[in-house]
Amino acid sequence: MRFFKLACKSALCACLITPWFKGYSAEIDFVRDVRPILEHNCVSCHREDNAKGDIRLDTKEATLAGDDVLVPGDPESSSLYWTTTLPLDDELIMPPIKNEEKDYPLTEDEQAVLERWILDGAEWPEDIVLEPRKRLPKKISFVEHVQPILELHCVACHYEGKVKGDLRLDTKELAFATDYVISPGNALESDLYILCTLPMDDEMFMPPAPAEPLSSGDLYTLRRWIDEGADWPSDITLTPQKKSLTILGTMPKDLYQELGFSAGAVQDEFSEYEEDIHTSDLGFTMVPVSGGEFTMGSPLDDPNRGDDEWPAHQVEISDFWMGKHEISWDLYELWMLNIDRDNRAFKKLEETKSDSLSDAVTKPTAPYTDMTFGMGKTGYPAICMTQLSAKMYCMWLSARTGRFYRLPTEAEWEYACKAGTSTAYYFGDDPEKLAEFSWHLNNSFFQYQPIGQKPANPFGLHDMHGNVWEWTLDQFAPPPTELPIAKRKNPLVTPTSLYPRVVKGGSWDDGSKNHRSSARMASEESWKQQDPQIPKSVWYHTDALFVGFRVVRPREIPALEEIEKYWPSEAEILAIPSR
Repeated sequence: MRFFKLACKSALCACLITPWFKGYSAEIDFVRDVRPILEHNCVSCHREDNAKGDIRLDTKEATLAGDDVLVPGDPESSSLYWTTTLPLDDELIMPPIKNEEKDYPLTEDEQAVLERWILDGAEWPEDIVLEPRKRLPKKISFVEHVQPILELHCVACHYEGKVKGDLRLDTKELAFATDYVISPGNALESDLYILCTLPMDDEMFMPPAPAEPLSSGDLYTLRRWIDEGADWPSDITLTPQKKSLTILGTMPKDLYQELGFSAGAVQDEFSEYEEDIHTSDLGFTMVPVSGGEFTMGSPLDDPNRGDDEWPAHQVEISDFWMGKHEISWDLYELWMLNIDRDNRAFKKLEETKSDSLSDAVTKPTAPYTDMTFGMGKTGYPAICMTQLSAKMYCMWLSARTGRFYRLPTEAEWEYACKAGTSTAYYFGDDPEKLAEFSWHLNNSFFQYQPIGQKPANPFGLHDMHGNVWEWTLDQFAPPPTELPIAKRKNPLVTPTSLYPRVVKGGSWDDGSKNHRSSARMASEESWKQQDPQIPKSVWYHTDALFVGFRVVRPREIPALEEIEKYWPSEAEILAIPSR
């Protein structure tokens, strides 16, 4: 069967070769033209940790190493191209068509870009590593996908109240008044798109500083929309949108003082305990983790270590409790959906100080879709939250219980995961045993699983390897080129920017390398790629179906002046858009 397909492919491709579409007679630019096609349609199934068919498309080197995957100068011999031109019912078509109502092939324009790029020699800058991004819908909707981009990034300078450059973009009639602004069917002849792809230091770059440039996802959406004909309902008038700021709820320092916290060790017995949420029938188990010294990071000669992992070095950690399991949807929705307050009203409970304090903690806006994505809720780990959401939950949980809860630092998390071991996983070095201890790519059935189904590690903690990645407090920063001379004690890389931040542990969607105790991953803006809200929600990472968290409780409470290292800062709370 395979021989027959290979024998026929040249003839098939010859029949389907597309002409040079619209603006594609121009020189193909890898970053502008090719990269978004590969990232949004191909890389999710062909990258380092998910190389289906042993094919990788995330780096030039890996792509060229594949058997006839990319043959510069010969698109008909490059499976990267010819598989995209196959009939919809062909089992080799890429991207796969499993459901014709949902899945779709590359557009003719995208096929033409790949064909021309390969024919011209397949230039690919060596330093560019591609990242997987979610596919766009089969058909771009102006209202759902394009209108938010224009209103947030463009219309403020080009509408009736402010007309820069004699250009208006608030109505279809005015936006299409000149054919060079939007040229339906040809993004590469449309200033609306092209000016947004220029180098940022170009005086024609749009939107101009200090505005943020369009994300790669927004650019790809805009291009697809124009190439598909730039449909714009005539009755829709755009209005500029901005972030509005408001104070929502109590501030961290105020809550700290209201709860009567002070720096120093808590007097509670250092043993396992059950934390019950008395307004519900829910609770969770906290396990004591005695502090000590451990080797953080991985040996330099570990063939599986990532370039961004810490090299092995000594770290000292103080005592803390850690959640036995990842926070479940049941527990998370008490805060996220305000079920805690609803329970009290239903049970007609008399209001307490804890009620008023927990009610004052900012709650998320309602999710615009089911954030479980059909994978299960009761008993399953909560996912798709931002780090801000996880930190705010810890703040709410502290108000609800009167105990100081927070996210773990990266060092605390790794210490708890290794649990006194020095091997790649807490159960040893053999990745073949991973299925016994972890939910991962090869045994998860392509979704997360209920918490606590796999054996606990020596500290009594479940799912430290796999199921979902878990938030830590740290900024994701490349490790130093030289090892620290002095032993680090309770280290924390305090965040200075929103991205990237550290998640640990691997997930149901990862291979064995990312499940190692020392592995780490950086958060990124693309985790909000499919979020249709403008501005994109500060609460949800719609595309991070693999990220959750668990809580810790340090045996020593930090000082008041340090509280914003562990709970959301005042600046983060003030920057939450009004509802």
